[in-house]
Amino acid sequence: MSSTARADATRGRSFATRRWNHRRRPLGANVRKSSTTPRASVEDADDGLVQVGAIVGAHGLRGEVRVLPMTDFIDERFMTRGSTLQAETSAQGRSKVSGEYDAPIGETREVSVRGGRWVTSKGRNDVIVKLSGVDDRTSAEALVGTRLFVSPSDRAPLRNEVGQTSGDGDDEFYAQELQGMRVIDKESGSEVGVVEDVVRGAGTQDLLKVGFSAFDEEFEIDTEFYVYVPFVKDIVPLVDAKDRFMEITPPGGLLDLKTPKKTKAQRAKIAAKAKAASEQ
Repeated sequence: MSSTARADATRGRSFATRRWNHRRRPLGANVRKSSTTPRASVEDADDGLVQVGAIVGAHGLRGEVRVLPMTDFIDERFMTRGSTLQAETSAQGRSKVSGEYDAPIGETREVSVRGGRWVTSKGRNDVIVKLSGVDDRTSAEALVGTRLFVSPSDRAPLRNEVGQTSGDGDDEFYAQELQGMRVIDKESGSEVGVVEDVVRGAGTQDLLKVGFSAFDEEFEIDTEFYVYVPFVKDIVPLVDAKDRFMEITPPGGLLDLKTPKKTKAQRAKIAAKAKAASEQ
């Protein structure tokens, strides 16, 4: 069987992800996808809330809002009358650094979903939601830039036992469960790095963004890198949710496809400072 990571995230996008048995998803596989390619974030967010969406626009004149979903459970969160959400009372907007809705959580209030639907416009599928207490366009426009959250206790369990080690059985994970896990090279036993993010794959498989420190040969300094590891069983054969680590068997050359986190100019500046300090 395959395994997945689902979303209902904390401070970023939330989805569930599965380790597929093969490097490509089988044609027609019933996998829930997040509305865009972006990320899910770590489940240690402020107040323990799980981010499930952001209000990105007003729709019509009756107080409906357009929601950017950050969850696999769109019907349950946004289409089900009576579903309860926590909404920010003031807009945090997108981060100027990352472009994501990942700012610290602002003050929130409880809102109830009165209804939701899909609307296709200009080739785009939008999630349109009617929230309690929002009855006209002016009220809806005031919510643009705010985010929607749920409590972690509101999420459905994905496996039979919390923290079980994945094997050949049910292999679904919330993306946030994977973030922060240590990544171990199965053959050598050495630690490769830490899962920093889970990126929803574009039609193939999800990718683990693994961060680590390494020697930068170009500038002869130690620096931070990241590499994307496909979340498939032949590369990630073991995920231990309880002890917070996973083992990988990377194909030759995969870890060499690393990308420095800092720009070339930033690394050159660090190298110049290090050289100046050594010459004093």
